[in-house]
Amino acid sequence: MVRIFRGGVLDERFEGSVVVIGPRPTQMTGLVRGDLFVRDNSVCEIVGMVSGNLLAERTGKAVLRGMVTKAAKTAGGDLEVYGLVLGDVVNESGRVYLDKGALVKGKVIGAVSDAPLPPPAPAAAAPPPDAPKPPS
Repeated sequence: MVRIFRGGVLDERFEGSVVVIGPRPTQMTGLVRGDLFVRDNSVCEIVGMVSGNLLAERTGKAVLRGMVTKAAKTAGGDLEVYGLVLGDVVNESGRVYLDKGALVKGKVIGAVSDAPLPPPAPAAAAPPPDAPKPPS
């Protein structure tokens, strides 16, 4: 079973995978007995435990302060690791930061940043096409 979460606090135990797609930030303090996917424009801070894989997709951002029992991956998103990963940390196409206090039992595959990742930049607002132009 797959559960979709749109932001807030996940402080329960979930059987199966969880997909975070919320416009609001999410803090996961419970247990996910499956995989956790952080999708586009979502931010998820994991303080609890994921007994499967953690995946930050495209423009999603995962901040791991808890534990992941399998792999923690990024596929275009951002991943910050401050906690414990029992499997590999994999950067397929994104950004990864490993804190000096983080513990990775597996391998670190791909590029790793030296500093914490900045928050995503807000989209620049374009003027409407029929807006008057300023005088020159």
